[in-house]
Amino acid sequence: MNTLPHHAIGVDPNLPDAESVMASLLYVATLYIKKPSHDLARQALQLAETLTLPEYAESDLICRVSRRLCVQWTLLVNEHAQFRPVADNIKTTE
Repeated sequence: MNTLPHHAIGVDPNLPDAESVMASLLYVATLYIKKPSHDLARQALQLAETLTLPEYAESDLICRVSRRLCVQWTLLVNEHAQFRPVADNIKTTE
């Protein structure tokens, strides 16, 4: 796994680089498309939030895209959370 350059001040050299985080996010998004779930949406949001950290501000493009991804995944997480109690009630009544 690639890591950020060691010359970056205050950055953990064991952190994955932005490309690795984005690849993980795309993998989770693919899983989500196949079978949407609250857990996968939360995992994708966490990865998108990771890309907003200063350590990943390698370019303006990464900053803009990561913020947009956070908004989109936040909406999906909130949508799942909104309907989750209904699904939980259905399971307990069956």
